[in-house]
Amino acid sequence: MLSISQYDLNGIIQNIKQKSPFELKDNKRSRTRSLRVIVSKLYYSLDFENEPQETRNKVTQLLLYHGQFSKEEIDKIFQDSAMETTAYSLEFLKKHPEIAIAEAGKSKEFPDENEGEEGEKLTEIKYMLPRFA
Repeated sequence: MLSISQYDLNGIIQNIKQKSPFELKDNKRSRTRSLRVIVSKLYYSLDFENEPQETRNKVTQLLLYHGQFSKEEIDKIFQDSAMETTAYSLEFLKKHPEIAIAEAGKSKEFPDENEGEEGEKLTEIKYMLPRFA
């Protein structure tokens, strides 16, 4: 008999579709760790590099649909892994076209046009969740 771990991506998706509870030990640390594994596996299986915020929303919606974890618990996992960066995603550049234009202007074709223009840069929030094998 083939046994799929509930923390394999396929097992996670199966549990969500069937709204089957994830097996958790009866303590808060185990619950948080299990949720971190689940969030991480789902997050990295989606288009997190190009759309970090949309991916966060999708993972949150999937887990809320499943029903075992609260929005606050899910948000805490993301908040704990949030980092500010100027390595912008496509999603961020679409929302901030002025940054996309400025980034394009920094190309090698226009090297002299940007000298001395270092001001306050907008930062994007991305998530550095631990990766689980």
